[in-house]
Amino acid sequence: MKVFAYSYEESPGQYKRGKVKADNIGQAKAFLKKKKIFPKSVKEEKDSLLTRLFEEKTVENDDIVSFTQLFAGCLESGLTIKDSLALLQKQVGSKILKDRLSEVISDIDAGGSISDSFTKHTDIFPKFYPMLLKAGEASGNISQVLDYIGEYLERINNLKKELVGVFIYPGIVVGVGIGLLMVILSFVAPTFKSVFTESGVKLPGPTIALFGASDFLLKYNYILISILTVLGVSYFFFQRTYNGKKQIHRLILNLPIFGPVLRDVSLLRLIKTFDVLANNEVPITLSLQVLEDSTTNFVIKDIITEIRKDVARGLPISGPLLKNKKYISPLISYSISMGEKSGNLGPTLTRVGVFIDREIGFSMKKLSAKISPILTLGIGGMVLFIALAIYLPIFDMMGNV
Repeated sequence: MKVFAYSYEESPGQYKRGKVKADNIGQAKAFLKKKKIFPKSVKEEKDSLLTRLFEEKTVENDDIVSFTQLFAGCLESGLTIKDSLALLQKQVGSKILKDRLSEVISDIDAGGSISDSFTKHTDIFPKFYPMLLKAGEASGNISQVLDYIGEYLERINNLKKELVGVFIYPGIVVGVGIGLLMVILSFVAPTFKSVFTESGVKLPGPTIALFGASDFLLKYNYILISILTVLGVSYFFFQRTYNGKKQIHRLILNLPIFGPVLRDVSLLRLIKTFDVLANNEVPITLSLQVLEDSTTNFVIKDIITEIRKDVARGLPISGPLLKNKKYISPLISYSISMGEKSGNLGPTLTRVGVFIDREIGFSMKKLSAKISPILTLGIGGMVLFIALAIYLPIFDMMGNV
């Protein structure tokens, strides 16, 4: 939203200034008129280039989680919705979230419902947020719904952190290894090559391979840079297309070692979100639409689309799940099928979510156990190869002496 500065005459000869946030100048004037303020001038304030450069771009997941949990706590303690939002608006650290809460409070002051107000801010809040708030308004248990949302968001947020933690270690090791290899090929290998050439010693295979790689890197680095640039640009445009994203997402889910964990994480997010919606009495068709819109993996999204179309035709949810055994375990599919037939879909989704969550914990431990020896072997093999390439000619030189 934009910021508009205004000035008005409070009493004859006494002028006051203020600021108001609105989408446009007309909306700003309408808001002031509602407050019985008749400004002499209203002008949009322009942020400096430096301010725009360093301003927040989005709201962190941690901020959304803590806000939801605190909001539920405020309502449970007896505060009204407006008082709770006003209190939290002063406490939150994120400027974007603070501004959005101000807008929500303004909408409530104007007579709007909290669910309708949050519908305008699904760019920072989950898409199901206003739907569940609407269900909470209907049942009179908004605090209970917020507790449910808070628990879900906290688990998903913690899961993301755990996943990032698992991938950071191998990423750093591989990055450092590649960096050291580039330094050796660019600076160390050429020095030893000149020494060995002057000595006339016969070079063994590892040394020839090392010096060959070094020569290629130094002589044809522009070719390598061109190839990497073309690949980078091609990937950029490829992943912007629907089919490109789908192919990349399918590749990710089928990666060796990492694929099963990533597949389970995507499935857990799907089941947990469906669990939250189903257990708060959101209609199935609407829940599936929310799942389809909020799912980022295009392979999983296509499965949800198929489910939504089947449900619209009166078919069961479990059909597309059973057909996609490569990505969804038959145990999960059959559990959901039984829950759907018995009319206990919500509790069944909760149990399935707990099961997948537990499996992910075991999978991450196994993943960490597999990564360490693979990295050790990879880095150790590289060090051994370089050591042999450098020291074998030195031993030959010493033998000749």
